[in-house]
Amino acid sequence: MFRACVSMIGGRDFLKNFDGMSLLKRLIKLIALAAVVSNTVFFTGCGLNGQPRPRVGSYPASSMGSKFLDIDDLGTHSYELGIGEHNGLVYTNRGGHIDIAHLRIAADNTRALYYKTRQNLISGNSEFTFKLNVEPSLYYVELEYPKYWQALSPQYKEKIADKLAIEMSQYFTYTMTTWHEVLTWFGFKCIPFLPEKSSAFSWEDIYSNLLGTRLGAQALQDKNHNFNEAMTILLKRELENLGIQSSQTARQAARLMKDKYFDGRSYLDPTRSMDIGLYDGLVTPVLIPGVCLNAEPKSYPVPTLDALKKYGFRMSLEIHPKELVSSKILKVVYPNGMLDRKIHPAEHLPIVMDYIKKEAARQGFAVRPTEGLTVSSVSAPQKSKDASLPPNL
Repeated sequence: MFRACVSMIGGRDFLKNFDGMSLLKRLIKLIALAAVVSNTVFFTGCGLNGQPRPRVGSYPASSMGSKFLDIDDLGTHSYELGIGEHNGLVYTNRGGHIDIAHLRIAADNTRALYYKTRQNLISGNSEFTFKLNVEPSLYYVELEYPKYWQALSPQYKEKIADKLAIEMSQYFTYTMTTWHEVLTWFGFKCIPFLPEKSSAFSWEDIYSNLLGTRLGAQALQDKNHNFNEAMTILLKRELENLGIQSSQTARQAARLMKDKYFDGRSYLDPTRSMDIGLYDGLVTPVLIPGVCLNAEPKSYPVPTLDALKKYGFRMSLEIHPKELVSSKILKVVYPNGMLDRKIHPAEHLPIVMDYIKKEAARQGFAVRPTEGLTVSSVSAPQKSKDASLPPNL
């Protein structure tokens, strides 16, 4: 193995002038190159099996490898294949940096979970599962139907199922993408030798994910275009409404963050946004000071389950984490002993986020927002009394 490495990085001349540090640096470059290749192969696979395909996200740093886009660089959305789709980072006047790959991932998962949820509702199933395709955690859904459900006509069931599935798929996707950020903060890696904590809760992640769930739901309700066409139109329109800037401005905005927070000890910018909507039910983007004068951030509400209450349904959602790092998270949730290895998002995410926020501050990260998190303000799944008659659509 050592001979092979020597041959790759310089041969006999290298042996004559052996420099251990130089060898280490070159090996690191080779490993990084291999990581890029494997990342490309893994994340640009197709979704021909009907499931959302992974994509490579971008870190909002003004460093080599970060791709910044203009409004005309987005290409066309593609659920099945990556052909014609361009991903990278944009900067908007009211939404700050937005990771287009993260947005598309959330939109596609919203689509997939919409169809899955809708079919389970129409079939009257009381349980089903789902997962994000880049991590082992499994999500369990339990449904309790109202008394009137069995008496409804198939057409009426489909109408109600459609409304519920639109809302539930956004809630599921937003929970799932947020849990992914939690996992990576605690050390989970999609690819074993590529640490991801450096990008966990980076300042554009949560807002990008939330926009993806919103646009995915809107695309599903577009009766004049297929999903890919609708997403292509909606994405461009949303970015224009948020005031998208040039790719040069997007890069400069990232550079300003680095100049402001870079301390010489860490390569990547330490700013982290922990705003997942626990405090006020809204996610507010991080705007870069000095980029767009007098800019006002555009906040969006996190997904809720209000329609479940309206139609007399009850639902519980559990996360069954299977990652090695999950034991660390479970100790935070169950400090007196892990009697249960399940995460109940509405109850436990506030606890976990409070821990992460305090840990990030102790480690020297610039944490956004600065307000405290309160458990009582969580947008939890709504429970309601059973109904004997269906409400009007």
